[in-house]
Amino acid sequence: KTMKKYILPAALLIAASSAHATINVEAKDAYKAMLQINTFDEQGKLLKTGPAFFINNSGDAVAAYNLLKGAKRAEVVDYKGKRYAVFRILGANSNTDLVKFSTTGVSKNEFFTISTTAATQGTALTLLHFTQNKKDVMPQITVSKEVAYAPYSYYDISATNDSLNFNCPLIDAQGTLTAVVQRNAAKNATHACAVDARFINDLSINATAAFNSDLTSIAIPKALPQDRNNALSYIYMLSQADSVACMTAYNDFIDRYPTLPDGYTEKAKFKANRGLFAQSEADFATAIDKAKTSNDSSATKEDAIHYTMSNLIYKKIIEQGRDTLSNGWDLKRAEEEAVKAYAILPNALYKVQEGKCQYAEKDYKAAYESFSKACEDKNFASSETYFSAARSLELAKGDNKEVIALLDSCIAHIPAKSEAAYAQFYFERSQRLLKAERYRDAVSDYNHYEQLIGPRNLTEQFYYLRSQAEEKAHMYQQAIDDLHSAIAMSKQPVLYQIDEAALLLNIGETKSAIELAEKILKVLPENPDCYKIIGVGYAELKNKPLALKNLNKALELGDKSVAPLIEKYK
Repeated sequence: KTMKKYILPAALLIAASSAHATINVEAKDAYKAMLQINTFDEQGKLLKTGPAFFINNSGDAVAAYNLLKGAKRAEVVDYKGKRYAVFRILGANSNTDLVKFSTTGVSKNEFFTISTTAATQGTALTLLHFTQNKKDVMPQITVSKEVAYAPYSYYDISATNDSLNFNCPLIDAQGTLTAVVQRNAAKNATHACAVDARFINDLSINATAAFNSDLTSIAIPKALPQDRNNALSYIYMLSQADSVACMTAYNDFIDRYPTLPDGYTEKAKFKANRGLFAQSEADFATAIDKAKTSNDSSATKEDAIHYTMSNLIYKKIIEQGRDTLSNGWDLKRAEEEAVKAYAILPNALYKVQEGKCQYAEKDYKAAYESFSKACEDKNFASSETYFSAARSLELAKGDNKEVIALLDSCIAHIPAKSEAAYAQFYFERSQRLLKAERYRDAVSDYNHYEQLIGPRNLTEQFYYLRSQAEEKAHMYQQAIDDLHSAIAMSKQPVLYQIDEAALLLNIGETKSAIELAEKILKVLPENPDCYKIIGVGYAELKNKPLALKNLNKALELGDKSVAPLIEKYK
């Protein structure tokens, strides 16, 4: 039903000299489309009151954004005094200060039809206030200036810049909604401005509404996007911090698409995140039943729901550091759901999920087999998959050579443009290469790791580890340089200096080794390692008295490894 159309007498269309000049609206129905909106906070305290108005015969209405911002609940009152709850937010924009919303229980309401064209300078419009008295007369105003604001317009108007006028609709002689009055923010402004009513047509909910700050600033539940795919995306992206918004959206989706499993799946995830595991289980069961019977090719399939359930149980157990959740969900159940998913559709992702569960259960052999199976899918295999297989094999006491081979594949699958994000894999391989006594290859991986991470982001421990690998690889100068780096970064450099002295002794820099050890003794006078280094150094220099003196001191301080050397040099 459209609002009754009316033509005002020509005499009443003459612009009055005052902004508050009035006209007698003989078309009696205009005021019936007006509303008063009351907004409330979470405790039920009244926040704001202001005008609103219907824009269709389905009970959809518009008000100012500033009236609903921060509101937890809202209601509208019509000209008869009847109250209706604001049901869903249909769109909001703080820039235009407009909100569109639906109401409940409204029928056969009068409404304004939105203009399809812009008003022009000199246009006479009627400014409507909310009233329950049909005899009230409404002021006539004129458009002083039209300013294009793509794709619509803003207007300077003759109404005073008074809060009484703000957010009120402006209609033309035919009763068409042309603009909405707004405060003129210009300094010392005496006249208000107005926003083109056509902006209302752009207010909607889309897939990204879950992140729209204008919408999230209103705590009243939002409507679902009209398009199904957008509605799906919307419920996927909702922040679960707002329980009411989430449950409303999930239930709205289920009501609109009762045969699809997606609404039940999202609700199951939400329930699990709230610790309602039994309810979550029931929703997952319903989702699986819907997936089995759905003829919709784009609906979530049964295998995907089993995987989602497996992943959710797994993550919850890992997050909470528990073996079993309250309804009996455990890692074995998570593994079973992954197995069911793979049985329906042999997707490598489901094998990885199975492997993650087995790894968490410390069944490393089974985990290795699952990750290896996933690696067979060359379109799926990634650095992470190969690393998971390598780590599982290692913990299953597998051959280190096979572990290295898997790490080789891991590094070969690193995306070229994202190599820095995978630097850790080079470090991991270096450790296994050291175990295999492939010292130069280990140093090469250390070098690559340093290049990707950047020297400024490395610690003294890194340089110490690389120096050890370099010493074993007979890369002595590099080893000394890395020890110097560790010394420069350390708060306790003397410990690394002892290693440097030992290294100097091993490479034949005997005098330098003795000098450094003697220097260290000034800081650590009871250090047996230094006495051992000095003793061996003097032995190399054929000075047995000094050699024995220092070796005996090392023995006295607890280093029993020098006993054979003492016997040798007696």
